[in-house]
Amino acid sequence: MSQDHHAREAILSRADLPDPAGYLEAFQAALEGGGIGELRLAKRRRLAVVAARDLAGEMDLVEVGTHLSAVADACLQVFLEHNGGGELVGVISMGKLGGGELNYSSDIDLMFVAPDDRVDEAKRVGALLLQELGGSSPEGQAFRIDMNLRPEGRNGPLVRTLDGYLEYYRRWAETWEFQALIKARASAGALALAQRVVDETRPLVFDRATSPEGITSIRKMKERVEEHAMRSGRKGKASNRDVKLGPGGIRDVEFSVQLLQLVHGGSDPDVRSANTLEAIDQLVDGGYIAEEDGAGLSVDYRWLRNVEHRVQLWQERQVHVVPADEEHIGRIARSMGFRNSPAASAAARFEEAHRRVLADVRGRFEKLFYRPMVESLADAGTSKLPEDALKERLHLLGFRDVERATRTLTSLVSGRDRRAKLFRVLTPAMLRFLAPTPQPDQGLFSFLRLGEALEGRVDALGALRDNPPGLEFLARVLGSGRFLGEVLTHVPEELAVIADPRGPGEAKELEQLLKEARASLGWRDPEARFDGLRRFKRRETMKIALSELAGSSDVIEVGAWLSDVASACIDAALDGSDDFAIVGMGKLGGRELNYASDVDILFVHRGDATVAEKKAETLLRAIGEVTPEGQAFRVDAALRPEGKAGPLSRSLESYLEYYRRWGDHWEHQALIKARPVAGEGDLAQALVDATRELVFPDRLPVDALAQVRHLKARMEKERVPKGTDPKRHLKLGPGGIADVEFAVQLLQRKHGVQYVSLRAPGTMEALGAAVRHDLVGEEEAQRLRDAFTFLMSLRNRLFFLHAKPVDALPTKPEELEALGIAMGFTRQPRQELEETFLRVMRRARTVAHGLIYD
Repeated sequence: MSQDHHAREAILSRADLPDPAGYLEAFQAALEGGGIGELRLAKRRRLAVVAARDLAGEMDLVEVGTHLSAVADACLQVFLEHNGGGELVGVISMGKLGGGELNYSSDIDLMFVAPDDRVDEAKRVGALLLQELGGSSPEGQAFRIDMNLRPEGRNGPLVRTLDGYLEYYRRWAETWEFQALIKARASAGALALAQRVVDETRPLVFDRATSPEGITSIRKMKERVEEHAMRSGRKGKASNRDVKLGPGGIRDVEFSVQLLQLVHGGSDPDVRSANTLEAIDQLVDGGYIAEEDGAGLSVDYRWLRNVEHRVQLWQERQVHVVPADEEHIGRIARSMGFRNSPAASAAARFEEAHRRVLADVRGRFEKLFYRPMVESLADAGTSKLPEDALKERLHLLGFRDVERATRTLTSLVSGRDRRAKLFRVLTPAMLRFLAPTPQPDQGLFSFLRLGEALEGRVDALGALRDNPPGLEFLARVLGSGRFLGEVLTHVPEELAVIADPRGPGEAKELEQLLKEARASLGWRDPEARFDGLRRFKRRETMKIALSELAGSSDVIEVGAWLSDVASACIDAALDGSDDFAIVGMGKLGGRELNYASDVDILFVHRGDATVAEKKAETLLRAIGEVTPEGQAFRVDAALRPEGKAGPLSRSLESYLEYYRRWGDHWEHQALIKARPVAGEGDLAQALVDATRELVFPDRLPVDALAQVRHLKARMEKERVPKGTDPKRHLKLGPGGIADVEFAVQLLQRKHGVQYVSLRAPGTMEALGAAVRHDLVGEEEAQRLRDAFTFLMSLRNRLFFLHAKPVDALPTKPEELEALGIAMGFTRQPRQELEETFLRVMRRARTVAHGLIYD
């Protein structure tokens, strides 16, 4: 017989393994006979017996967890009774001890509760327990004890009353703390009092109205766990050798199960078990998990926990990483029942089996929450998710109109045609990717509309089947709001850009845009030739938006790109006319358009004024007319002399006469942004050059400052729409875009004659020049930059959400929430957005007010 066999027989003969309840008597005898040292030794002997029978195949995982948890319960109980705490301290076990699934090297997670009038006594006994059972000694450490799951963690009191626990959980607890309470169990000491804590927190844990934010926070906590594992792994990748935290590991199973328990436990008390394997069975019985998935998860979980036990038993250490060297892997493999064979070693066979389990868990984790909804609506499986449960899941994913979402899902996945089959494959992942977007409802509906628009060309979506990053990007695009979903249904060929792993690419040069814009007109019937231009604009807008959502372009680059697209459209529509030119003004002139911007232009001509007027009218129709193919741009020619009362086009001499004789100072200021954009470049540039002496005078007249300041005050007072809080207006509110623009433009007008670089039509470019010439400090300039870029981004995201211009921060909570998510806020999107908005506006107002009025 081998030495290992003799050692195992000696352990087994030393003490029969009692029923779990029998540990109490054995440990009482040990404590009374030899004190705390003997209790520690007795615990270690019992652990050795369990381990021996486990390795011999005489106990399965459930029995091992039950016995190890019973050992812990009994040790706690006899210690409390021996030290006068049996009726004084109620012990609530959490984590694996709470679930009755302790492993060999687990911490035991505890919380202590005491009667109202005996808290101080209970603290003394609790502290003694931590010292004697949790401290080091010659006999070893009985248990590693973790009290950090108690309210306030290490900063919280060691012992609380029942009312103290309830007050904390009702008022201050975070979602993860409720998730932890799923495993709460009255474990030792004053069991009735401990059980009251468990019972009276159950309605808080399993709340019927669990919020989407709560579910999101659970997912984010899971992501943080994975990020930690990635940082711990080599080269930033989560290690497949980490059986607990790695992809496909124990945490994947536990988070999946607990998420479903939180979702459905409010309406179904039968799915609330603290034990993971029991909870899986309950979720299968309730129809929340398909039988095949439940069986697969159970098998996988048993495997992973057994591997964890084998890793920990070698030196009784709290480790979760499978060793990488052949010798250690071979030892674990043999303890798992693998043997060497001519075809492969035990280690190789174990590694292959372990990889299969990890992949299986990861796959089930990805689909578990989402696929049952699709299968229920498509009648694709024998197990159907109850209707209430399906709607609850949609609600918790962030869908607000669950009735519409259900109808949309049904339309996506029902039927037997090729498209429906493809959507049944894509939709579970799409639901998961849509969940964290600003508008999952709209995203799901746009996904349906996209499928309808593709008709027989569903292969374009099929390319995303094995391309999760591409599908996730599509979800971000569609979940951003109405606008991009509508655009994509008209230009579905842009799906190829979304699916491309190289990303949407960089901004095109103006010359390339001009070439493509002109080409869009060439092959169409004369009556419909401008439809090609509108389609070109829509396609380029989609590319710009994709670049912005992918993080490849910032808001300043987006403004320049959109402005170049507008210039290309105007130039193509003008079709190379001589003696006629177009000057960009406003945001077009400054190359800082947003998706909702009008394009402000001036027409200038040589020769016949009547011919020029007709050209201008034709171009306005070509660019601004709304047709079934959409609209290229909304065109605004109101900045021309005399506004709408004046002619559309003027000669160079007429412009100069007007500006010199009758032009107001605000009209001169508007010319800061004048820039040639189309037509005869020399003519447009001549107008810009000839007005520079008016825009940047040797000395800015006092009445000019007074007029501009008066205009600014009137805009704030009169142009904010009725019913809109001025403080929430992005453009005209205090510290808004207009504040930044006016402040920079006054610097330009005052000092532009001295510094040529200050004459730039772009606000941020001019601000940079002002800093270089010490006209404004870097800190003050940064506050203006922050406001300008943040508010321009807000306008873009609001346009994505609503597909129409919105110039005020929303007041409805759900709209603020969506906008906060769109702006990248994650923890408390609504609150973070409002706080950032107010801070940015306040700081910009202080700087701008000083520059405008000092």
